[in-house]
Amino acid sequence: MDTILVNKLPTRTWNRLGVNETVLLWDEAGTVDGGTELLSADGRLELSAHAPYARKTVEITAAPGQRVTVYETFRGGEHLHVRTVLRPAAGAVIRLVQVQAMDAGAVLRSEVAARCPEGSSVELYRLLPGRGDTYADDRLTLAGGASLKAAMGYLGRDEQVIDLNLAVDHVGQNTRSDIDVSGALSGSARKVFRGTIDFKHGSAGSTGSEQETVLLLGDDVVNKTVPLILCAEENVEGTHGATIGALDDDTLFYFESRGFDRAAAEDLMARAAVERLAHDLGDDATAETVQHELNGGM
Repeated sequence: MDTILVNKLPTRTWNRLGVNETVLLWDEAGTVDGGTELLSADGRLELSAHAPYARKTVEITAAPGQRVTVYETFRGGEHLHVRTVLRPAAGAVIRLVQVQAMDAGAVLRSEVAARCPEGSSVELYRLLPGRGDTYADDRLTLAGGASLKAAMGYLGRDEQVIDLNLAVDHVGQNTRSDIDVSGALSGSARKVFRGTIDFKHGSAGSTGSEQETVLLLGDDVVNKTVPLILCAEENVEGTHGATIGALDDDTLFYFESRGFDRAAAEDLMARAAVERLAHDLGDDATAETVQHELNGGM
């Protein structure tokens, strides 16, 4: 068994915070390589490990002006490492939707990488209704006029671990990134979200924003939110914010006035972030998978 470092922050912060990187046990030597899947049109992939430790690479390309949508659904109860490489041409749009529907005790390592040329766009949607642990590391570079829209919804339960790292390099002028992460934690779930927007020299006229909303449903949950904006250019605009807390009395009163007790109210609110994102995507298969997982796989 190997000790590896994943989800490294581009710039280190205080070691005592425990967010610079994550230490993960992984059997690198025993990982079975499942090869590379190539897609250049809309598609759906069902990805699972057929060994205790497995690895798969997915490469998605889009021609100039083309729009490609790919759904990746992760299932099973093993250790799965999936690296997804996005290759949009100038003016192209790649929309990637990832759904973690793995069993309790399973571990998913998901890496998304993209270099976005002029005028291209990436839309990244990640839904985490499953009970497996998730370690996600996304790194994207935006050239002139390129854009990223990233939205993530999660529900952490029991002793589940959700560890997210998203780093966006703005290297060209007039680039844009919008990051929205929302979820709930219950039981003794642990979650880290690191969001880095890095305005490189030469990225004048660029904008970036990141927002996270976290609902804490229990005294034993652990939440770490790490927004980071780096700037080597003057004429840019970067914003970040986080809303973190438990259900307030007004919200509980609203539910109780409509016949819901505290447990039912917390359940509805815990599911809300993932359900809302699934609804906004407008894809029936994704919505069905999300509901199946939120209902305990029934």
